[in-house]
This record gives sequence, structure tokens and C-alpha cells, in this order.
Amino acid sequence: MTFKEKLLAIVYLFRLERTTMVTSITATAAVLAGAVWQDVLWITFAGWCLAVSGFSLDFCADRELDKLAPRAKIRRNPIAREMIPLPIGLAFSLTFMVASLIITIFTSLWGVIVWGVIALIIVGLAFGWFEFPIARGVTLGGLQLLYFFMGATTGTVTPAVIILAIMFFFAMFGGKGVTDIRDFPQDQETPVKTFPKKYGIRRTVHISALSLVIAYVLSLGVYWTGELSRIYLYLDIVYIITGFIITGLFFFKASPKFCLRITMVYMMGQGALICTAIILGKLITI
Repeated sequence: MTFKEKLLAIVYLFRLERTTMVTSITATAAVLAGAVWQDVLWITFAGWCLAVSGFSLDFCADRELDKLAPRAKIRRNPIAREMIPLPIGLAFSLTFMVASLIITIFTSLWGVIVWGVIALIIVGLAFGWFEFPIARGVTLGGLQLLYFFMGATTGTVTPAVIILAIMFFFAMFGGKGVTDIRDFPQDQETPVKTFPKKYGIRRTVHISALSLVIAYVLSLGVYWTGELSRIYLYLDIVYIITGFIITGLFFFKASPKFCLRITMVYMMGQGALICTAIILGKLITI
């Protein structure tokens, strides 16, 4: 294996397309909670390290599953492809988990409690404790909620923090259905348990759409706590309008190909938009 291939394998372990969103959620919560900037930066770094640990451990746990065709073609798992030995993958994950714990201890003692729950879920996912569609959706949504609370422990947990944490839960729960439909053709060839394999595509669409609508309603309702300025409301309206358009198209046109097209728009674009809205709504008074 060339040096470039080794470097690329390490980059894959960081799962940047996923850890970036977790980092944004943690940072957003810390800003909303009124934390000082040093604590915002440190708890964000702690959240990122913990996310890297979790997603790399997921690669270790799924190494055999990710060798199966056609899943092997779309999952860039360097451990399944034997680009990185399993012991090194486990050491990589453990290192980032320990680093995250140390940073959290020095940044927020309350955050250590939330950190412990997140770590327990990460380990549980790796050991297959939640290998049922509903349980998987709840744990993934719960992780977003917990990362939000982890960031907020550096400041004051207010009604807005609680409402938005719940909003992220429903957004992720709904998003899980979207990604499950996207991966449905590949997952049919594997023993992995997903929403469409258990409930069918149409029922998965109904569950996901309802969850996403709840998330949009909560994102609007939080404005009336009085903790965010009108700039949040303006950006949230954009978030809701684009969200309802995407959800409507998803409701009527859901298919693996369609879900593949909207995954990045929804998971990254919408996530970045609502996080930006919260931060600007907290920092800018108009």
C-alpha cells in the first residue's frame, strides 16, 4: 500500500462527513447556553474527539458486514478493506475517546455525565445492543440530543436549549429513515436491520416525514422563548420552507435514488442552516 493510500485510510477513519455535523451541534449548544469562548472551543473539540471515536469504532464493529457486496462498494471502511489492521483501528478509537474524556473533565464536570451516557451508547452500538430499527433510530437521535446537551453544560441549560435538543432528536430520527431508504438496495443483501426492511418503504416514509415535521415545528416554537433574536426567526423560516419542500418531495417520490440525492442537502445543508440560525440568533440582536 502506498503512502497516499495509507494517508487516505486514516482520513476515512475520521468520518469527516459525519463528525463535522456533530461538532457543529456541540458548538451551537455551547454558544446558545452562553458559555465563554474558551469553553465553547474546548467542549467542541471534546465533542469532535468523541464523535471520531464513535464513528471509527463503528468501522471496527462493521468490518465483516462491510466486506459484503454490494455494501462494500459504498462503505469506505479502511478496516474492512484491510488498509488498517483492527488493533490499530481500536487503538485509534480508544485514543480519541480518552482525549475527549480528559478535555471534558477540565471543561465541564456536568458534561462528564452526558459524556458517559454518549460513550455507553457508542459502545452499545458497537456491540449490537440496539440492532432493531426503532432502537437504532432512537439511539442515533438520542446521540444528537446528548451532544447538544454536552455543549450546553458549559453554560446555562435554558428552555431554548431543551427544545432545540429535542428538535435535533426528531431531525435525526427522521433522517435515519431517509438514509435507510437510500441504502435499501445494498442492505437487502446483508443481515443489517433497517426501517424499510422491517416496515417497508412507504411506512418508513410516513414515520420519517412525521418526525421531520415535528422537528420543524419545534424549531419555530423555540423562538417564542425570547432567547433568540429575529435573525433566528428569519433564517428558521428559510429552514422550515426548504425543509417542507424536501419532506414533501420525499413523501411523494421516496426511492433509494431520490434519497441519495437529498441526503447531503438535508443532512449537511439543513443542519448547517439551523446551527447558523441559532448562533446568529444568540449573538446578534436586531
